Amino acid sequence: MKKWLKTIPVFVCILALCAMLTACGGSSQSAPDPDALELTQEQEQQWYDSAEQFILSMDEAVETGTSVMSAEDPVYGPALDSWENARKDIGEILSIEGSSAVFTKTDGTVRMLVDGSSHDAEVVFSVEMGDSYSNITGITTNVIYSFGELMQQAGMNTLLGMGTTFAVLILLSLIIALFGRLIGGAGARKTKPSAAAEASDKAAASDSAVQDDTDYADDAALVAVIAAAVAAYEGKASADGFVVRSIRKSRRRF
Repeated sequence: MKKWLKTIPVFVCILALCAMLTACGGSSQSAPDPDALELTQEQEQQWYDSAEQFILSMDEAVETGTSVMSAEDPVYGPALDSWENARKDIGEILSIEGSSAVFTKTDGTVRMLVDGSSHDAEVVFSVEMGDSYSNITGITTNVIYSFGELMQQAGMNTLLGMGTTFAVLILLSLIIALFGRLIGGAGARKTKPSAAAEASDKAAASDSAVQDDTDYADDAALVAVIAAAVAAYEGKASADGFVVRSIRKSRRRF
């Protein structure tokens, strides 16, 4: 028990140090911007009213189809497209309220919250500030979805991406297999006739050789004539001592 009592001051010191560090961090993060402009309540409300009127005019332009006239404008064209894409999810507009208006000497941002019957949306106005003027440089409409809807969209995007990838891989494998069969079949068709022709040539040559040996061996008259010619060449009276074993046709011409 005494050991635990001794450790209590140590824990207190650690907690105090953490609190000091947190306070220092919070003060450094919340340091004011030297270029920030402080708007009066009246100025802030004027920005909210102007932004609300612009949102209503965008909605009217989309509903009446006159947004096509501003399609080529570098600022209002994309703004109308963004609002038109988000309008389907917003549903009926119930109310429009200002969320925040932050300005510096060079730029500013006005955020408007649109309360819709289906989904809420945030319209962000980007403003360029000068000494005596202010110009809107961009307008973006962001629909606010619930966590479940975001997870559903992420799952659908993942399934679509994976399904497309697998479909392309299967198609590529089928194409490769088809090319392999076509190339292999063409090669087989080219080699088979040559092999068959070579085999037929060999069979014809062997048949002709056998035919030559057989035909001439079976001809008894020819054998007798050849034997008599050989005996006369050797100077013998008869061909009794000669035996003709085979006769082959000579290719030599005399």
